[in-house]
Amino acid sequence: MNSLDIIIGTIILLIGLSYWTVSVVQYNNNYIEMVKSDYILSKGINTLEKLCEDGTLEKAILLYYFGKVNESKRLLESNIPLSHYLLYIDDNLIINKSGNFNNSYYVLAILAINRSEGWYVIYGNSTNIEISDDRFLSYNEAYREYLNYPIDMPVYLSRSIGTVKVKLVVGS
Repeated sequence: MNSLDIIIGTIILLIGLSYWTVSVVQYNNNYIEMVKSDYILSKGINTLEKLCEDGTLEKAILLYYFGKVNESKRLLESNIPLSHYLLYIDDNLIINKSGNFNNSYYVLAILAINRSEGWYVIYGNSTNIEISDDRFLSYNEAYREYLNYPIDMPVYLSRSIGTVKVKLVVGS
């Protein structure tokens, strides 16, 4: 074996190792991005599921449609544990927590308002607003029931309110 063969073998080995190293680095970077994306998407799905299950989303939608937009926004913001997101109710942007939306994920919920037709009361104070679970037959009955609260506004929920589309855009 002469020294020229050793030099050629070493060069071939170095070229092969460099290709292998580049391949491993690219694979690891892709894997890390995939795990990060999956985590962000899962967090968005879990957030929307939780908001639906505990009734927060329904209350926020009713507050929004009865003109209490700031209260609806405050209720949602306090229950969404994400750093960067956009939240739409029927294609209307409600919350814009800006961030990097280059790799954004859409989580969609179609929510049917699960309340009987009748009078409900938006009640509370300047820091906390709720919607009554009880349904009343008349405006006066609903109004009298919640006189103790600084904010008490009877509203009529008709069956014409069908489904509401809520879209959560999650970014990194």
